[in-house]
Amino acid sequence: MALPATIRSQVDPAAVTKVTRLFNNTLGDILCELIQNARRAGAGLVEIGVIHLDGMDWLSIADDGAGIADPSVVLALGRSGWDEAIARREDPAGMGVFSLAGREAQIISSPRAEGHGWSIRIASGDWQSGAPISVVAGNHRAGTEIRVAMDPQWPPILMAAAQNAARHCPITVRLDGKDLLREDWLKGAETIVAAHGVRVGLYRNYLHRHFSPSINFHGVTVASLLPTVSEKDRHWSAKVDIVDAPDLQLVLPARKEMVENAALAALRDAVRLAIYRHIHALGSHRLGFTLWEEAAGLGVTLPEARAELLSWSPAVADQNGGAGRHSIIDTADLVLVDDFGAPLEQCAAFALARDGSLEGRLAEPDEAMRGYGWYDRLPRIVDLRFEIERDGEVSELGGPDFPGLESGPVDRLELILSLEGPEPARIRLPAPVAIEYDDGLFWGFEEANILIASPVAITPHDLVDLLDGACFSASDDKDADSWDTQHDRFLLDAQEMATRLLLGDDAALVERFRAILSYRTQWFVPEGRQFVAVVGRNSLDIRLEAAEPAVATIAPVAEAE
Repeated sequence: MALPATIRSQVDPAAVTKVTRLFNNTLGDILCELIQNARRAGAGLVEIGVIHLDGMDWLSIADDGAGIADPSVVLALGRSGWDEAIARREDPAGMGVFSLAGREAQIISSPRAEGHGWSIRIASGDWQSGAPISVVAGNHRAGTEIRVAMDPQWPPILMAAAQNAARHCPITVRLDGKDLLREDWLKGAETIVAAHGVRVGLYRNYLHRHFSPSINFHGVTVASLLPTVSEKDRHWSAKVDIVDAPDLQLVLPARKEMVENAALAALRDAVRLAIYRHIHALGSHRLGFTLWEEAAGLGVTLPEARAELLSWSPAVADQNGGAGRHSIIDTADLVLVDDFGAPLEQCAAFALARDGSLEGRLAEPDEAMRGYGWYDRLPRIVDLRFEIERDGEVSELGGPDFPGLESGPVDRLELILSLEGPEPARIRLPAPVAIEYDDGLFWGFEEANILIASPVAITPHDLVDLLDGACFSASDDKDADSWDTQHDRFLLDAQEMATRLLLGDDAALVERFRAILSYRTQWFVPEGRQFVAVVGRNSLDIRLEAAEPAVATIAPVAEAE
């Protein structure tokens, strides 16, 4: 076979036989396409209703537009018949009526200029067969009416489908004689910027998902990824209303997504620029340094981000927990604290609170701010460790190594902080307690080594709080008890451990017994009564008696001299 010298693009006539597979043919798609056709024809009103003719129900969509002069264009796939202005602005491509493909339909039209009209009736098989369809001349009102045989599934959803098709369309749509709601696509925008044939609405803290419609194409809303810009305290997103932008096009035939072309890329650039200009107009911002540089590259010169950081709180072992943080406005005297893990940070925070010299000055690092002058000047705690002396030997807790010292008092315990910045420093503070624990190496918190400066340096209650923050992490295994149950059991065990370490074995036993009674039995003691119990290893004596009333005490009044 000889190769042809040239080839050219063409559409095989057999493609027409597959036309029913080009469209979803849902009620929503049909109404949307026909309303759009009416709008392009200059209609100011579309009326939708159900009529009964020839022994069957029809869905009627009638408009007061320019009408169709040449009926042959109706079933010419890919040949729209629109005038040059419409073709330039919207690229309609002759697809609208084919949303009816495979359904029985009637089309009645009368051009305004001609003064007479025509009608055709299309059987369900005519869309693919190519069989001739008779055109009947007649006198009809100006505009076009399309009737499609009612699907049994349509009546319950007709109102919702019609409302969705009409909501953001620029012309009036009626269903059964009542105007359907019309709503500005950019409703709720903080500001609207109009340029280059589109309206861009900017939204503060609007949750926009990638599959949410973001562009309104004359009433057809489609999802398209538009730029978003996040600050530390607000998030900016956008929606676009197309007014007259011929180069912004929908993918045919479904018209459910935008064509990825240079015009859409330029629109995205315009959206990002609009966001930065709006941020500039607001006067201050909390953009990360990279975004600040991006704005400058687009010609928007912003001041540095507000000097504001979150206060530092020690890390906790349980990812579902954590202390609350608040914003610190004045960063002039702040110190950043790197990440050192829950056990070290919990004990360091306890020591720092006792010392007080850095109170209100510790802040969480925010690497997005690196590059701003005010942020880069802040000192930072880059190393945190405890120095321990016991029986003349000095050990360090911090970094990758563990001294493995047995729980109990030590001779000396100090917190050492290493600061980097304009004025590097090494700070030593007395530390009441240090907890050696790593949930990746230890089987449970009972294996934690608790080192205390002295038995009176910390209370059992404070030590339980530290163990909770440093060691407790609920299991997420499907067979595990609830978080609350696991936490209650942890606190019970931690209370016993803390009491034994600080107050001795007998106190620990008493505290354990008290905790069990409080948790398990105290709630069902009758009002005004009390249980009195003597519990022995081999005996149990319990009686119920009236509770002794609380005795109010009155301070004695000093006699006058």
